[in-house]
Amino acid sequence: MSEHQRRTLVSRRKDLKWGRSAREGKGNSNWHGGKYFDDKGYVRVRMTQHPYQVHGYVYEHRLVMELILGRYLRSWESCHHINEVKSDNRAENIFLCSVSEHSAIHREGHTHTMEHKDYMRKKMKGKASKNFKGKSKNIIKMRDTASDE
Repeated sequence: MSEHQRRTLVSRRKDLKWGRSAREGKGNSNWHGGKYFDDKGYVRVRMTQHPYQVHGYVYEHRLVMELILGRYLRSWESCHHINEVKSDNRAENIFLCSVSEHSAIHREGHTHTMEHKDYMRKKMKGKASKNFKGKSKNIIKMRDTASDE
């Protein structure tokens, strides 16, 4: 480093990147090649030009399915990981389905126990308002007057 470079302010040096561009992409210390695991465990890929990107990132499993189909996925289409490993984005592990089908796949075989149902009933009974002045009382009064006649 020359004496001139050493004495010049960093912000005025022409041989160094300075400002926002120095911190974007590869210049950022957190840059890991444009891929990261989100808080749900899915792999997200940097694709700023993708029409369905969110903050510049797209789910990798959706990109794989788009590559197989040769088109963008529609909003009602969903990808299911067959082995349920969210980071396993191989083409043979991804199944295209609708959002409702995907929910049904994950609900399959799931039932609530009687203890849980009783707990929820008890919990909901406590939620009813003591001073409720809704239609239900009027309906009861109408039934009583109709049965009297």
